[in-house]
Amino acid sequence: MTTRRIVRSAAWVPLYAVTVGAAFADVQVLSHGSLRVEIETATNRHMQEFGPRFDRTAVVRSVTVDGVELLGPWGLSDEFGLYGDGVLGYEAADIGARFVKIGVGTLLRDTSASYHFAHPYPVSELFPVVLETAGQELSVSQDSDPALPHRYHYRKTYTIGEGNVLTISYHLANTGEAPWTFEHYNHHWFRLGEMAPGPAYRVASGFKLPDAETAFLLEPNALHMAAPLRDGGAAYYGSDLDSASVSENTVALSVDGSTIVRYAGSFAPARFAVYASAEGFCPEIFKRSALQPGQTASWSATYRFSAPEHPRPAGR
Repeated sequence: MTTRRIVRSAAWVPLYAVTVGAAFADVQVLSHGSLRVEIETATNRHMQEFGPRFDRTAVVRSVTVDGVELLGPWGLSDEFGLYGDGVLGYEAADIGARFVKIGVGTLLRDTSASYHFAHPYPVSELFPVVLETAGQELSVSQDSDPALPHRYHYRKTYTIGEGNVLTISYHLANTGEAPWTFEHYNHHWFRLGEMAPGPAYRVASGFKLPDAETAFLLEPNALHMAAPLRDGGAAYYGSDLDSASVSENTVALSVDGSTIVRYAGSFAPARFAVYASAEGFCPEIFKRSALQPGQTASWSATYRFSAPEHPRPAGR
């Protein structure tokens, strides 16, 4: 049986008005065999920490296999327009005017500076989220304000299956009159239990990693950390990928030599980045696309999770 409901949020402007103790989201659970996936829907939890940058329609907040947690506190979080590509109408907006953040709603431009993901833009309106559940599948969808010049329909579906597999399918349609482009990625806060990222974490890719300035130890198709992070520290690698193919869009993350997740994307990756902090080891695979009015982009990401037979105790 399919269950469908609309989750609405009141329009609210000042970001600092979010109450710390407020209920941030509904939580849905998908489970199959040893895999358990918890998904927050219509969530505001990330706004308290990061501002209105992440797609709030749904966020995977926990993945466990045989009871072993494989995500850090911020989960699998989508974002459109990290560097402004897909933040609709921002460049043309005057100070005080609205622009569109896909997966969120309308924000207010309050600075003459170019868009920056870390800036806490005031929220004008949060677009409603439609939630549908059926068996081992959950879908969320969202439509932008029909009165705006830049409009979209967005749908995201989570499906779990045999072999501890989670698939996230995305569909984004341009329902307005003007063409626009977008960039999308999932932040992927992976973490094995309470084991903070360090030299035991290693990521391997199906595509060649271009040279770039980084604190990671870089190999042609892999990177890992040379030493533990300092308290409060972080490490970063990032580069555009000029010629990576769809078949090369694979990533495997291992901890102490045991693979905990294998990722495969259905698109040619445009950029690859890795961010590491105490909260997670985060390989990020970026998709870029252009949409004419009436066009739809569809893509997916598949994750095969596994837990080590003998995971390290927390804090060791």
